[in-house]
Amino acid sequence: MTAIYLIAFLAPCFYALSILIESVLSLDIFKKPATMCFFVSLTNSLFVPLIFFLGIPSLPTVQNFLIYIILAILDIIYLYPYYIALKRTDTSIVSALFTTGKIFVPILSYILLKDVLTPVQYVGFFTILFASVLLTTKQTSLFRVNNAFYLMLIASFLWSLRMILAKYTLISDPIWVNTLIYPNLLSGTLVFTCLMFKNLRKDIKKHTSSYFHKFKVFVLNEFISFLALVSTIYALSRLSPVVSAAIEATSPLFLLVFASILPLLFHRKFQEYHVPTLKKVICFVLIIIGVIFVAST
Repeated sequence: MTAIYLIAFLAPCFYALSILIESVLSLDIFKKPATMCFFVSLTNSLFVPLIFFLGIPSLPTVQNFLIYIILAILDIIYLYPYYIALKRTDTSIVSALFTTGKIFVPILSYILLKDVLTPVQYVGFFTILFASVLLTTKQTSLFRVNNAFYLMLIASFLWSLRMILAKYTLISDPIWVNTLIYPNLLSGTLVFTCLMFKNLRKDIKKHTSSYFHKFKVFVLNEFISFLALVSTIYALSRLSPVVSAAIEATSPLFLLVFASILPLLFHRKFQEYHVPTLKKVICFVLIIIGVIFVAST
């Protein structure tokens, strides 16, 4: 069981690194979020063959295939409000708001899956959420109601719904790689519907050279995102969605670490990540306590 938790913690680690890379790509290159969504989804589909190293997929049931279509759509559309938010506020605030939105997971899990945890596990879940949000936000920044708040609320709800639907398919289908390969294949195909819109098609064509110029960065970022998704799905196949969401909510902790290291390597400052030492210690302790509570059975 310990190995499952270690794998589950890889997801927030990879997601934290990915959000930093995506903030740079979104702010510096692509002005339209839909264009960024197109190239990200397109690049992500390149890693579908790697799934075959993890297991051999089987033919899904009609019901599960319909859910895979929904998962593919959610994979694309949640990115739109997320990238808009990255343009309007600090990366740390976006991460914190995304973490806050995981409050939807226990609600959706109970409604759709009838999943109920112990009171101690729920206490652990909310402790992790509180500490993770506190860790990367200034005292007044998070609760200032602006467009970024509502955008990330929408993005987080869509991601939470995706997690619950993924768990639903994992319950009915023991082959967990199916929940990886089919949504990835479908999202890589569905993203071409963006070309139906003239203005978006022109913007995609305009930025194609920029995409190929930064192709290595895109590939690196989507490989990291792919590893995060693999960790998420594999852990979710064995853990409750609430437990998985609680572990993913520790992403701001990893975000803080990467934001301190990356400027030394790439000479890019992330000034919004200056957090007082006492605050770090308090948040780290709360997160550890929360994880212990969530992992209790």
